Amino acid sequence: MRQAGMTADEYKTVLQSILQVHSQLALEHLNAIKHALPQKARQVMVGVHPGQSEEGFFDIVVHLEGPDLYVLDKAIERHRLLFEVKCIDGEMRPDVPMFDPDDAAFSVNDVIVDICMEWIEGLWQRLGGLGLPAFVFGEEGYGTVESKPLLP
Repeated sequence: MRQAGMTADEYKTVLQSILQVHSQLALEHLNAIKHALPQKARQVMVGVHPGQSEEGFFDIVVHLEGPDLYVLDKAIERHRLLFEVKCIDGEMRPDVPMFDPDDAAFSVNDVIVDICMEWIEGLWQRLGGLGLPAFVFGEEGYGTVESKPLLP
């Protein structure tokens, strides 16, 4: 769906509501990661990865730090993707607002990163963390802050 004329505040409210619906599944993924953490993992990074075009696409992915990143990420592969916006048969799933990047009156990607960071912080606190140092970041420098520590 295209959203002409939506303000940043309206978009924030809609995005928060959509993420809230997906909180339980994201918590289940985080809990599975907590129990599957490889011993060599030293740090957890949760990345908010907005699309380059600022249309409204984004993913939220868990990344591990430590020796042999491939092995670390492979251990949590089934649970790394906490949220994903994709187009299937011409429909957005989930049904998030989409924008014409030339018409948006605000940085769609900044709003996505800021709202997703808040959502991840809330999930992290509910779960009590994963037992390792962790932070959430916005890819490509999007968002009002580059990264935030995640505290249990």
